[in-house]
Amino acid sequence: MTKESIKKELDNFIDTERLDEKSRRTIVDYRNAVNKLIDFLPDEFEITKSLMIDFKEDLTEKGFKVKSKNKYIVIINKFLKYLKLDNCTLKKFKEQQKTSIDDPIWEQEHKRMLRWAKKLNMMDMYYIIKVFAHSGARIDELKYFTVESLDSNFIKGAYNKGKERTLIMTNELRRELKNYCKENKIKSGYIFVSPVKKGQMLNNSTIWRRLKKISKSAKINPNKIHPHAWRHLFAKKCKESGIDLDELRDILGHNDIKTTAIYTMTSNKEKKNKLERIKY
Repeated sequence: MTKESIKKELDNFIDTERLDEKSRRTIVDYRNAVNKLIDFLPDEFEITKSLMIDFKEDLTEKGFKVKSKNKYIVIINKFLKYLKLDNCTLKKFKEQQKTSIDDPIWEQEHKRMLRWAKKLNMMDMYYIIKVFAHSGARIDELKYFTVESLDSNFIKGAYNKGKERTLIMTNELRRELKNYCKENKIKSGYIFVSPVKKGQMLNNSTIWRRLKKISKSAKINPNKIHPHAWRHLFAKKCKESGIDLDELRDILGHNDIKTTAIYTMTSNKEKKNKLERIKY
């Protein structure tokens, strides 16, 4: 077997997954993972269990985190099964179960991000942060926040990770977004539009860069500031307000309640603060 032949098999594998209606992001992940294997392989080779173990060890030597390594292994195993090489599949690395969030965004940091978004006159980012914090929406779900969607508190038909769900807006969020659209004369279509591509959504990478810029101005560690951080903050606030895990699973659009439980974990700092209140 050669690298060229495995590349052809990869193309066929990708075509099969497309026909299975995998999302664009999933397809990209599949191709990237298998390409890592192809880069590792010699010019001529035979895929054996021993060779695959060498590849697994190579991932560790290159410093990939356990979560990333296991993601690659899951995809590579699927590719190997496609090649009918089930006997060459790999076991995942053992992960220590997380019981705490490492470095969450705190409520006071969220408020500072909003203040600095205003100071920097980045009002689209101000309202994007509000959407993240008040709806638990993913960055890829911002496209469902349109002028037309503001007719209701419920955005039905949001499609993410291969499943459909309903995004819920509070009265306050819906009212603020309506005012934003009115002030900026946004009469139809996307609320958060690109400043350079008329009628198109603000690019995800642009949102990431702007969040980092705001965090630096607000003197907040930019490494902890990303769109998903607000999903954790939103989940914790929901839990504090009495929303149970079953309801929160639906709100966040999770299949597995175990995933939802991760979002409601406290940080080690919060655990310590609670322990400090114990008196004997």
